[in-house]
Amino acid sequence: MKTVSKTNLNKQRHAWKANGFAVCFALSANWALAVAETVSEPVQAGVVDKRSSDLPQRVVADLAEQASASGAEEVAGAAIEIADDQREARVWLEKMGQALRLGSYEGIFTYMRGYRFDTVQVAHQFRDGEEYERLTQLNGEPREIVRAGDLVVCNHANTDAVDLDHDLLMGPFTRAFSEKISTYQSVYHFSMLGHDRIAGRAAVVLGISPKNNDRYSYRLWLDEETGLLLQSHLMNQGRVLEAFQFSRIDIGKPIDESALFSALGEDRIQHQLSIVPPTLVSEATPVQAPAWKVSWIPRGFKAVRMPNQNRVLFTDGLATFSVFVDRPGPAELGQLVTHMGGTVVISRQLKNSSQQITVVGEVPMDTAKRVAESVEPIIY
Repeated sequence: MKTVSKTNLNKQRHAWKANGFAVCFALSANWALAVAETVSEPVQAGVVDKRSSDLPQRVVADLAEQASASGAEEVAGAAIEIADDQREARVWLEKMGQALRLGSYEGIFTYMRGYRFDTVQVAHQFRDGEEYERLTQLNGEPREIVRAGDLVVCNHANTDAVDLDHDLLMGPFTRAFSEKISTYQSVYHFSMLGHDRIAGRAAVVLGISPKNNDRYSYRLWLDEETGLLLQSHLMNQGRVLEAFQFSRIDIGKPIDESALFSALGEDRIQHQLSIVPPTLVSEATPVQAPAWKVSWIPRGFKAVRMPNQNRVLFTDGLATFSVFVDRPGPAELGQLVTHMGGTVVISRQLKNSSQQITVVGEVPMDTAKRVAESVEPIIY
């Protein structure tokens, strides 16, 4: 007569939970047969105990029914938990956008991308239905961006080293990011990752990961009280490529008006910045028909501007990349693959042509390579 110890039975149950229904049925059958042998009385040959012969089948059927119900409940519970997690994350993202636009705050943040490291002071106020803001770069050339409603200007100190071709790195600390990201459910997963502390303030941590590997992922730290972005990481397969972080921040306190106006003096050099959304290529009229086409782009990206026939800019509202094709002639760059932070550069020769393709943008290297390989000449 065989017996089954309680310890072995528990081990079988744990194995069922770990390996699913297939293992469950096998273990259930073995357990049922062991129980049947334990409780059965010896019988004469040719005499069948109806209760004993039916016991294994009854036990297996009962266990299978319980396992099926338990498994379905676990799957349903996990699905509900994921849905609730994503819903909560989207609520926080909406709160982040409102805090960025409608809040009053003043502080200093840093942005790191590759070897570039910027430190910026920000003062922001929402008054009478309008945004007022000044961003002052604290390292390098004296420069500031001043906003009053829809008017945005960049001011430079009047020196011999003025560079008007520049950008200000802020990552997700922009209206465009907060307005677009929560609508991208088709290409991103959103999740809540716990709590942390940034610049002396309690923060919730959000994860934004692509459903495919054709985009970067983000990790955001939002102020628990207001939702304002305190820190962000741009990531690729777990590696941090770019980082934004407040080192000091005051939220909700009155902003002195002098903090919102230029401090560079009357002889500053000024140029206006546009906040008008770019025009889709389909809505623009190109100067002439292009001589090449991009056959593959990641889902959600659209061509938004064609300054000339040799360049097309693509964006999904968050990231951008450009495709350049040089005019016919000997290739000067050859095969080039490099990156700085989250920005990659790939250059290669166009198929069956002497022209050079260059892809520059904020996408993973494999995505940029696939875009470059899809560029081909158009034969009319």
